[in-house]
Amino acid sequence: MRRIEVLAILMMMSLHPPFMFAFQLSSPLKMRSITTLSNYLRRSHWQHSPLQLCSIRSHCYDKPIKYSTIRLFTTSRSDDIDLDLPHKIDYSSMRNADKKGTEVDSFFDDAERDANCIQYPKGIPEGFYIIKHYSVPSHGFENLVTNVDGTEGFGVTQEEVDRLDINNANVTLPIALMLLDSEEYPSLSRARKSCRKGYIIIHRGPLSFNEETGQPEFNREKCIRGRVGDRVYPGDAIGIQVRMHGGYYPGMESTKPSFDLPVIYEDDHFAIVNKPAGVAVYSQRKQSHGMLSIRAALPFALRPPKRGTLAIIRRPVSVHRLDKPTSGLLLVAKTKPAMVHLTRQFVQRRIKKTYTAILNGIPSEPIETSMSAQEAIEFGVDIDPKDENRWQLIDESLDEKSASTVWRPLKYVKSLKATDGILTLVELKPKTGRYHQLRRHMAWVKNCPIIGDTTYDGGGDAMSLRGRGLFLSSNKVSLEHPYYNSPEGRREWESLPETEKWANGVISLSEDGSTVQVHASIDLPNKFYNFLANEGERYEILGGEPYRNDPE
Repeated sequence: MRRIEVLAILMMMSLHPPFMFAFQLSSPLKMRSITTLSNYLRRSHWQHSPLQLCSIRSHCYDKPIKYSTIRLFTTSRSDDIDLDLPHKIDYSSMRNADKKGTEVDSFFDDAERDANCIQYPKGIPEGFYIIKHYSVPSHGFENLVTNVDGTEGFGVTQEEVDRLDINNANVTLPIALMLLDSEEYPSLSRARKSCRKGYIIIHRGPLSFNEETGQPEFNREKCIRGRVGDRVYPGDAIGIQVRMHGGYYPGMESTKPSFDLPVIYEDDHFAIVNKPAGVAVYSQRKQSHGMLSIRAALPFALRPPKRGTLAIIRRPVSVHRLDKPTSGLLLVAKTKPAMVHLTRQFVQRRIKKTYTAILNGIPSEPIETSMSAQEAIEFGVDIDPKDENRWQLIDESLDEKSASTVWRPLKYVKSLKATDGILTLVELKPKTGRYHQLRRHMAWVKNCPIIGDTTYDGGGDAMSLRGRGLFLSSNKVSLEHPYYNSPEGRREWESLPETEKWANGVISLSEDGSTVQVHASIDLPNKFYNFLANEGERYEILGGEPYRNDPE
């Protein structure tokens, strides 16, 4: 794509800033063209999906793409994915996506080292482990000056010895590092940087040795975290420490977020996690979520892929989003091929999601929008063919785009605060994924907003039901495994041990045995049951007889 084509695209975008922008290329898509476009978007305060950009990139290594669609969105609209990709993924061609040389190998080296962190002495603070140590000679350093010819930036000069007022038995920590390991610390600036980053620990006095293992032991009561101005003396030990996460992703300098992120399913290619309510998937500049985001927590919750996994992502990435107040299942990619495959499944609406919510009021169930389980399956949602319940269809466009939701009531509970005195527990199965689709369909079409929805509940009396968060949870998901259905992946899956192969029922085969499927589900958060029980008990005590009707 020539420069003039890029400029033409950007001019069109400035005149018509849509949420989706597609362009046809007369020549093969080049990596530098994508980079040019993405840099412009950043400067123009557009936010593009890193998922989709990576999806395009992962196909640019071996063969060109003639047509691409980039989904552009502001931070407030991110539920939909519009992305055209080549029909078939060649997993063997993804080998070139990994950087050659030592960078990818170092990732696996660090991951394997972190997984075996228990064999290293603990450092200061918690989470750091000592991987290397030096002992200061008991008689002190023989020769302090290592830079005789005055080469700038390397070794210890006589000028530095005089300026720092050091001698053979009284040396500053950076100078000691340079004297003990000149290859690792060739300059004073390198040694000081390690001290400032907290990678150096000083053990006052000589180390003791474990009689059983013969390994040195650091007495934490005698250890201090080394600083640039600290001095070391004969017999002291200096340890080099790094942060390890006990099998989690290496290279994360930040601390673990304060919330738990349960992992429902995980392999070397993708994972499913249970997002808690009140946590954003991505940290957004204007809202300053910082470390309180799923993106920040994923490296601490998931284990890195094992050595040999193709086209790894150095940091796991969520494939879609859930609103901040919504809880439930979130799909995460750990490799580039998995990211592309999962993205395509969302585009083609082959990933089936199920939500559960509590509504304020009784939603109407017209006969003309009623459907059987078989009709709902043919419509494109995930329902058990043996289900004998009747389902309801909402087919109302949102933002001039088609939007369809299949739903049914599960339970009615009396409440003194609810509209018409009734709360309704419902099961929702969206066929499309429009912005706030479920919340808007329930509030605008059925006039029964979800409890705790401060955006669409209309205020007024509904405000008395706020304060407990949004009662909406994504509790089921069905999809095709993003790797095990490729020729290489299927052979790998067939060779797995039985317990790992079926993953406690999460993995299954389709009826014809051709597709490896993933079916994950979680229990509803406790707040759902507690809220319904409390509202029902309060009505019994203050309002009269209980009213519970289970449609099942």
